[in-house]
Parts: sequence; C-alpha cells; structure tokens
Amino acid sequence: MGFNMSWIFVDQIDLNELYAALDVKSTGQAADPYDLGTKRVPLGGLRPKDGWCAIFGRYSFVLDITIGTDPPRLTRLPAKSRAVSCVVLEHANISHASLWQGREIWQVHHQPTKEQPEHLDFWGDLPPSFIGAWEAALQKQRERNAMRKPGEWGVDYVFDVPLIAAAEITGFRHDRSFGKERKEEAYREVTTLEPINGNALRRLNHPPEWWQTVRSIEYYNEGEEPREPDVEQVKQFTKEFLEAMKRAKRMGNP
Repeated sequence: MGFNMSWIFVDQIDLNELYAALDVKSTGQAADPYDLGTKRVPLGGLRPKDGWCAIFGRYSFVLDITIGTDPPRLTRLPAKSRAVSCVVLEHANISHASLWQGREIWQVHHQPTKEQPEHLDFWGDLPPSFIGAWEAALQKQRERNAMRKPGEWGVDYVFDVPLIAAAEITGFRHDRSFGKERKEEAYREVTTLEPINGNALRRLNHPPEWWQTVRSIEYYNEGEEPREPDVEQVKQFTKEFLEAMKRAKRMGNP
C-alpha cells in the first residue's frame, strides 16, 4: 500500500500556538515517530528540529485541518511563519505540496490519469530548484517508459516533484532521515493530537472517500467488505476539495 499520509511544517511559531491555531491539542500521550501518519497515530504533533513545528496526519487529514474551513485556519498563523503542507497518497498515486506565508505562495499537485500520466499542476512563486527537478523527473520518466516491457509495472518519477519542492524549504522527506539522525533523535515532543473547538475532521472520523477512491480499484473501511467507489461521492468530495482550495487561494490573494 505504501505511504498514505500528510503533514504541515510551520516555522517561527510555538508548538502549542500552532495547535491552538489549527484547533487541535496534545493528548499528552507520547507517540512513536515511526507511527506518524498511520492508523496507530492518525494525528500527531512534534518539534522535528530547530525552527520548525509539525503536525502529521493519516491520508489527507492535514488538509481538513488547514483548509477545510472558510476562512482557512491557515489565516490564523503569524504572517511571518512559513507553512509547508504535503500530501502523499501512494494508494491513489497523488502527491501535493504548497507554501503559505500570510497567503498562499505556491502550490504543486500531481494527479496522473491514463490520458495525462505525467500530469502536474503548479502555480505561484515556486522554489528555485522546481523547474530543474520537474525536467529531471520527466527525462527519467520517459527513459524508463521507453525501456518498460509490455505488462511491466511502471515507475512514477513525477510523483516526487511536489515533495522535492517542499523539502527544499523544510529539509524533510517522509522517506528520508534528517542526515545521520534517526527519527527518534531528530523528533522531539512527539504526542498524539485530538481535535477541539468543534473541529470536526471528517476524514479523521471516516476515511477520506475522495482522496482514497480517485482511480482506486476498490475502497473499503476497516471491517467492511470491499466495494466499488461511489461515483457520486467521488464527485462530491472532488467538488468540496476544489472549493476549499479556491477559498484558500482567495484568502491568499485579496
């Protein structure tokens, strides 16, 4: 299944101040850093290294927290703070990254289709390395495709492009360590979180139907029999997600 998780890194803010802005709080229960973003720790917070605070969630929970309201909770963050959000859904082959600093600065979204296997949407003032990373990914993708035999599984190199853009700022990759440090050494104050102030995380209480069903062969909740995705539900969640993204963009560009 691979990684199906999301996270936000925010600098120049106290950890508890970040929690308050996003309507979550620490339970005080310590969490294993290796369980972040899994069903064992579906929502967790920590101080990964000097200058940053972070929240990790399973599936796209972090998007629920940050842009799932109108106005987005990101508007509560200090204008000086950089907030870098990422979503990695290997199950649905989707990757996403964005930067907010008083407003949305840039966004990169990879969601391939059969017609557009190298799909990449992006806008804004992107990191300097973005174009080079994108071009390198496209070159590797096409070289790999040219070598692929009929029926052989492919490799999606474009998937990494949003993550590379985010990592240029935070230095973090979910599939990498902080240099020679292990997670338990690099991460501090790791605890589970819970929503407060009426923060109803739909994708925390119920698995994310839109993110999880897009181009999936089947989708099912734990304990249920496998079932085909409901087309109308997929359309509705797609609509809600796009509306949330538009609201966030309007707030960032008054």
